[in-house]
Amino acid sequence: MDQKEQNSDQDEEILQEGIVDQTFEERAQKILYEDDNGLNLQNKPKMPIIYYEFNEEIKKLAQDEIEKDVNVLPEEKYQKYEKEAAKCWDKFYRWHQNNFFKDRHYLEREIPEIQQYKESFQQNADLEYYICEMGCGVGNALFPLKKNYPFFKKVYGFDFSKKAIDVIKSSEHYQQDQFEVCVCDLVLDHLPDFVRPDLATLIFVLSAISPENHKLVAQKIYEWMKPGSVLFFRDYGKYDFAQINLSKKKNRKLKDNFYVKNDGVRVYYFENAEVSHIFTSVGFKELDIKAHYRYIENRKTKVKMYRVWVQGRYMK
Repeated sequence: MDQKEQNSDQDEEILQEGIVDQTFEERAQKILYEDDNGLNLQNKPKMPIIYYEFNEEIKKLAQDEIEKDVNVLPEEKYQKYEKEAAKCWDKFYRWHQNNFFKDRHYLEREIPEIQQYKESFQQNADLEYYICEMGCGVGNALFPLKKNYPFFKKVYGFDFSKKAIDVIKSSEHYQQDQFEVCVCDLVLDHLPDFVRPDLATLIFVLSAISPENHKLVAQKIYEWMKPGSVLFFRDYGKYDFAQINLSKKKNRKLKDNFYVKNDGVRVYYFENAEVSHIFTSVGFKELDIKAHYRYIENRKTKVKMYRVWVQGRYMK
């Protein structure tokens, strides 16, 4: 897996698991969505945000490729990766530190509550808002949130990788009066005794958890959050570039839509209806659910990626 360029302008992580099928590529119509014509930190033109048209023809091509992968790893392998999940993520962060995932500066664009909090705070500076990043990794949302939105009195976060939490606490940006983070396993542990947040994020986290535990995690989050608070969810969607390439590699499939990568990290690919059911079945009210079909080209490797992400907002 190649390390992505730190200062490129895409907002999400880039997983390079191979080269996308040429037929699939030719049939994907790219649509320019946004281009601010600015420069990045390397003084190069910023990459535009580009959507592509995902239609039934593309879906069938992707589904055919996924269905060719019929070999499922044995149960003992499944249990091995389940037991070693935290160890694999510790190893991942020990290797990459904070250089793999990009800082998530897109959140205000996707979470209208942030703008609402900002406007309310401008009218009344005595208001207090709190936010929690569940599965915070090394702080790629945590630090930008506090920097860009200082009206959050405190930013909380937790992750089940001790190494990730150590990286956060060693950062020059980490100040105890502004941040509080800890190690917590969403499946096995009680959630932290933080001030209950107004807004919580679950970004590319649920996909790393075995599908049989998805509803359990959603239930724990629902019970932990306070009435009226909002959960922002984003994760990998079915037919994503990375899923197709994992299917081509063979011997990576743990269950339908659930795979293990070569570093032992697992990943699940969701459908919109599936995400809706997971959260609404435990009591959340769905505010919105949608898929993002994004085209990304890595400037360094020239790899072209047709990504699929599922995104939703849920209120307790």
